[in-house]
Amino acid sequence: MRSEEFVALRREDWNRLENLLARAGASRLNALAPAQVLTLTALYRRATADLARAQRDWPGEPVHSYLNGLVGRGHGVVYRRGGRVWRRIRDFYAVLLPRTYREAWPYLLASAALLFVPALVSFFVVLANPDSATAVGASPDLIDQVRHHKLWTDIPLPVRAIAGGAIMANNIIVVMLAFGFGLVFGLPVIYVLITNGISIGGLFGLTAAYGLAGGLFDFVIAHGVLELSVIVAEGAAGLMMGWALVSPGNRSRVDALVDAARRAFILLIGLAPLLVVAGTIEGNISPSDAPFAVKLGIGLTTGLLFYSYLLLVGRRRSLTVAPAP
Repeated sequence: MRSEEFVALRREDWNRLENLLARAGASRLNALAPAQVLTLTALYRRATADLARAQRDWPGEPVHSYLNGLVGRGHGVVYRRGGRVWRRIRDFYAVLLPRTYREAWPYLLASAALLFVPALVSFFVVLANPDSATAVGASPDLIDQVRHHKLWTDIPLPVRAIAGGAIMANNIIVVMLAFGFGLVFGLPVIYVLITNGISIGGLFGLTAAYGLAGGLFDFVIAHGVLELSVIVAEGAAGLMMGWALVSPGNRSRVDALVDAARRAFILLIGLAPLLVVAGTIEGNISPSDAPFAVKLGIGLTTGLLFYSYLLLVGRRRSLTVAPAP
């Protein structure tokens, strides 16, 4: 790769880092929100890796000098004042994220209802009439496969790592859509949640009609609790922004949206990485021959850790950190 191609490939991240460093200003991070601090530190780490590559491959070219200066500026911001950035990250996960999650409870309930109520209805509709599975998104080939008492969940061992990566990417795309669609008055968020719920319920109804629901549950239980919990939370983030536009209260729609978007972004950046964990489980453990008790234990444990953290952590300190959104 030539240095010009390398610059074209990485320039966007360098520009983002420059903008955040400019906002921080005077080697201080107080001007940045916790989510921006997380982004800055991630971009800084990537820039240091880019600098190492430039030192190796293009030591005498402009890209090396540019990155040397960029990383030097970043180092002054990230490491000044005794590692304050890590304290802010700690406060983000110890206080701000769980508190924001708890304060979003009306949107969490709405998101869960939009996902699971259609799933329940779809389950009974398809259970009573398996041919209706095509109406809930099941392909004719999949329906024929289930009719022959065979599930589609078997992932060969050699490709499980690849499948896990694909699953992670798909899940992250879903939550990004749920988040971004909040800007359109939340209506596409509602559509995404309802259609996913219908699909989930329909697949369980189809497998139940042919006596395979136990096998599907065996596949889903290890990763499903964590995965669906994150999807519900990110759906709530999108609904939060949509509702700010529908009912801004005594504020302008712009002000209401900015406040809601800040809280929604906290949920997005804090919880979306958990989809990597869920995708890893789904790609490797869920299709394995591990006993059902092991898969059940993993599902219950991840769910218990998820809700214990978000519902219990940070309560005592919630009044001493950043003002409530």
